[in-house]
Amino acid sequence: MNIKKIAFGAAALALVACNSQSGSKPASIGANTTEDEKFAYMLGAQFGGQNFGVIPRQIGEELYLDAVVQAIRDNVKAINDTNAKIQMTNEQLQAIGSEYTKNARARLDATRPDSATAASFDNDQAKYAAYTDSVSKAMKVEPAPKSTGNAVVINETSSNIEKFSYLIGLQFGGQLSAIGNQYGTPLSEEYFILGVKEAVAKLGDSTYTMQLSQDSLNVIGQRFQQAMQTKREEAAKKFEEEQKKLEAEVAAMKGDTLANGMPKLMNYNVKVSGVSVKGENLTAFAGKPLLMFYFSATCGHCAHAAPQILEIAKELAKDGLTTVAIASGGNNKTGIRKFMDNAKWDDTINVLWDESRQFGELYSDGYVPKVYAVNPDGTYKQYTAFEREKEELKADLAGILKGTPVVWNPEAPKAEEPAEAPAPAAPAKK
Repeated sequence: MNIKKIAFGAAALALVACNSQSGSKPASIGANTTEDEKFAYMLGAQFGGQNFGVIPRQIGEELYLDAVVQAIRDNVKAINDTNAKIQMTNEQLQAIGSEYTKNARARLDATRPDSATAASFDNDQAKYAAYTDSVSKAMKVEPAPKSTGNAVVINETSSNIEKFSYLIGLQFGGQLSAIGNQYGTPLSEEYFILGVKEAVAKLGDSTYTMQLSQDSLNVIGQRFQQAMQTKREEAAKKFEEEQKKLEAEVAAMKGDTLANGMPKLMNYNVKVSGVSVKGENLTAFAGKPLLMFYFSATCGHCAHAAPQILEIAKELAKDGLTTVAIASGGNNKTGIRKFMDNAKWDDTINVLWDESRQFGELYSDGYVPKVYAVNPDGTYKQYTAFEREKEELKADLAGILKGTPVVWNPEAPKAEEPAEAPAPAAPAKK
């Protein structure tokens, strides 16, 4: 995953229920509604209209609105509060997602014409698409439980569609928070949910009147797109300025370098912020045999590697290994702690945050995860493909602990071959 570089999804029949899930006054559009609240409503209308319209045809079941709404609230809360938990484990979410993915594939296969029918289309893609669409529309779609607006509890007795709808709602909540972060402002989940509910009601009854017309939603969307463009330009300029400053900071910290341009030694004076342990730099770990894990809390490969890092750390801690995990600069402490919880990390791993981005600038290329075996003298070896190199890493760490240091001699970057010189022009005829 490159850490240096909105999916609006896809409608079940449901009325706009009272907001008894939140225990607060239902959101509504009025004279005092802010532009940010209208934007959240617009996003909800897009998410609801598209997902509730498309997904049921794909999986053969309508989404359960109340479970979607519950998950939106649960995930937004969990993103903002590390003590808040969602109601399904990662394993449960993956299992229900896989099951419905299989359902969707089977239904898609069923829409394809047999060879004789396909041949009759004579390679006319419009006819082919019309055929599959008509078959899809004719396929049965099971109705969802009727919306009550009440809170939903997901447990062992919950139906599969409740669990899958909860999964979709978690995605909604995550996307809402991500979009808010892009715009630099938290967006109201209540107005977002209002938009979802009203879009679903519109799908069920074309005469239903939403609180903001489609024309109004289009205007709001255009306005925020323009604002986003401005923010992107400002962010790009700011990043460029910060990058120049960072490069100047770390230039003096490199010391002697390897053939690939990376420092020969770990510089323990790099700035970090404490997460599970206190620290302003890495000096507390100098002179020790180390396993270092550089990760991002939003990286799927990092999440997959994290429990295995803990396993290695626990296995070798008794022999004197210290393990340090450093979250990349683009993270925040809330996200890092959630990552730690999901990976079930304990105090075997010392977790810090590369808030200044100095470590990443010195020892990474913008991609995570990166793993390092570090000798007590500060020399080290980098592993860029953890899954493939895991056994090599474990053997190297065991060697360090027995007094055999790792040695890393990376190759210099290959120089680009110069472009072939153009042939000289023929002299002009006189």
